[in-house]
Amino acid sequence: MTGPGTTDELGFDGVPLAELWGGASALPPGGSGSTVAPAGRPVPSERPASADSASPADPARRIARQVQRAHATVLEAHRAISRRQAHLAGPGTPTGPPPRGHHAWARLGGAAAVLRAGAARLPYAAEPGTYEVTWQGQVPFEPTELHAHLAGSGAAEPRCLVHDGDRRLIVSIVRSTADLQEEEPAQRPVPAVPPEFRPLARTAVHRLSASGLDALAAGDITGVLGDAFDQDGVEPESLPERWPARLLEEISVIEPRGGPYGQGLLVATARPATAGAGTAGDPEPVWPWLVAAATEALRVYVFHQGMHLCLPGARVVPSSDSPMRVEVLDPAATFTSALRFTVEVTGLGLAPRPYATADCRVTAAGRTVARLRALGVTVRERPGSDVTPHPERLSCRKSASGGPVVLDERHIAQVADGDPVEVFASFGAQPTATRTRPRLPRTDLRMVDRCTHTETGPPPQRLGSRLTAEYDVPADPWYCRESGGPGVPAFALMEMALQTLGLLGGLSGMTWEYPDRDFVCRNLEGRAMLIHETDLRAMTVVQDAVLRSSVPLPGAVMQRSGFELSTGGEAFCVGEATHGYFTAEVLARQQGLDGGRYVAPWLERRPESPAGAVRLDLRDDSRTGSGRLALLEEVVVVPGGGDHGAGYVWCGKPVRDDDWFFDQHFPHDPVLPGSVGVQMLFQAVQACVLRTGLADHLCSPWFALAVGEELRWSYRGQILRHHGRVRGEAHIREVRQERDRLLVRADGSVWRDDLRVYQVDNIALAVRPGAGREAGR
Repeated sequence: MTGPGTTDELGFDGVPLAELWGGASALPPGGSGSTVAPAGRPVPSERPASADSASPADPARRIARQVQRAHATVLEAHRAISRRQAHLAGPGTPTGPPPRGHHAWARLGGAAAVLRAGAARLPYAAEPGTYEVTWQGQVPFEPTELHAHLAGSGAAEPRCLVHDGDRRLIVSIVRSTADLQEEEPAQRPVPAVPPEFRPLARTAVHRLSASGLDALAAGDITGVLGDAFDQDGVEPESLPERWPARLLEEISVIEPRGGPYGQGLLVATARPATAGAGTAGDPEPVWPWLVAAATEALRVYVFHQGMHLCLPGARVVPSSDSPMRVEVLDPAATFTSALRFTVEVTGLGLAPRPYATADCRVTAAGRTVARLRALGVTVRERPGSDVTPHPERLSCRKSASGGPVVLDERHIAQVADGDPVEVFASFGAQPTATRTRPRLPRTDLRMVDRCTHTETGPPPQRLGSRLTAEYDVPADPWYCRESGGPGVPAFALMEMALQTLGLLGGLSGMTWEYPDRDFVCRNLEGRAMLIHETDLRAMTVVQDAVLRSSVPLPGAVMQRSGFELSTGGEAFCVGEATHGYFTAEVLARQQGLDGGRYVAPWLERRPESPAGAVRLDLRDDSRTGSGRLALLEEVVVVPGGGDHGAGYVWCGKPVRDDDWFFDQHFPHDPVLPGSVGVQMLFQAVQACVLRTGLADHLCSPWFALAVGEELRWSYRGQILRHHGRVRGEAHIREVRQERDRLLVRADGSVWRDDLRVYQVDNIALAVRPGAGREAGR
């Protein structure tokens, strides 16, 4: 029986007893070890070190996982039988051989079948040429009749439109007559600071052989990539869709932050293009096969980054509405030589659905034979699934502890990059006609990943509302690399806490009574204390927040909330903060900390330069910060200066339109985060310590936030792109040598042009000898 919905779909993976029990040597008495392991079982070199070792709990977990997969396979078998019956009973069902493309649908996937149908209609499609492919809609999940026809007959650049059986347009393909260029095209512009996508799961696997690729296609994602990808307990129908047949022989390189764009690099190999693509003597075009193979590599990368974990029945489909360019320079060479696919990832994101874009170069015997530009894939849920968040409907995503999730990474990204109402609607939000709404920061500045618990207090103020969230700290976070030390800087700790409070404010629904007006969120003041030092790298931070007061005002809502940050069940940072939710008119009335008066910094109030003052240019000094956290440029250090006679430091820098934080904090509402201003003052104090010799007795002094010291801040103004300059000052008020550290305390302020807008009290730094400290971590 052939055709769509046939028993060819009813596959069932036999599982050897040895695999379930934990290896042939661990078989129970009477068990047979002669069963051959099924194709696709990952080789040991591709698995984390712990994946092949048996423990007393392993057999039960393996059995549970196999039962889960068996259940999913049986469900799919029932669906296939139902599809076959509906196909036979449907009106006008063809009784002859299935239309060309159904075999490709089963073997290569729907997207490749659609491209083959379109390519077959284009003239000279088997010859060298350029094709612009634009997906107009979702590729049907089930095999369907395909209708391909040429539009604009006789046009210089023929266009082929492919529709499904219901005459819905799927893809548009244009064959260009432009001359092909042998030389490589110019590289796309690379951002000065490429974003660092944070994977939803971590793996130590960075290469895959044919057997590993087969195992991924069969659904054994945890067995290949590790326990972080475990979906045990998820409903079988919510497991990822099985992949089409493998086209690649291996992927020898998977480098997450590699490539010219810093988004990822993959290098894969494939046999000469014979399977499903014709032969050297067959006129069938090869380029759809090349697209399918490159897409397979990009699909692996999407799963490698865990982007499938937040969608039920995850499946990878072509991205719509963005044209892909395919250049075929030498189609004949693809049939005679092994092919190498170099995939350079150009973009990654989670909203509105997880996606990846890439460029790909295909070479044979070291020579470029084809190029793909703007290849794009999107991860979508099983058709019919409701993936909108709801407090009573949990996501298929699991928390770091294995529990349920209310809001997953995709929902959180939607709060940053999309319409927050789509996420908050089930929690009381109303539709809005404006784009500027309270939301979370984007990309590298976002420090909330998932929400595991919400509890809404009674209306109207909703006092007592609670939220628990999680943030997966990278193993090598950018803010640690760029802050001049291995510890987490004040800036990052503040963002971990305050972003959670902003999310709580959105979920509490207090600001949605202004649906037709721009409404933004600003932190006004707060306090935080580090309870104990902890190395947060590669850890999951649990973020707890509670709403303690909420006061509605004309054009504003003021909320005070408490927070606690913890790891492993132990709190390491506590505090509280007040946020204001303002209309634009109310926010514009802010007059700074001094009622709109200009109060100059201490240094500028001196009639002449203080004795011993040293003016420095620290733009090339990475000891206090580098990259995005290179916040010091002009600096003046005055030993023995300041309000307390213990030391003083002044700093200044221009506001630049392309400063990194404007594009990340927030969309449609760019503003310098107050935490960045606080970090600038911490760096200024650090520069003062280094330049005045206070730490000369310490070998390679290492700076960290002081434990047990309460940091306090107040903000009464915002710093925007059109402002000219940021200045700051810090007054050292105490330097104390303790048994294992030098403790430095200071107070400071930040100016926007001529308005003092931030005040920061008890900037407390612990300074210790740094030699050998990092080696012991």
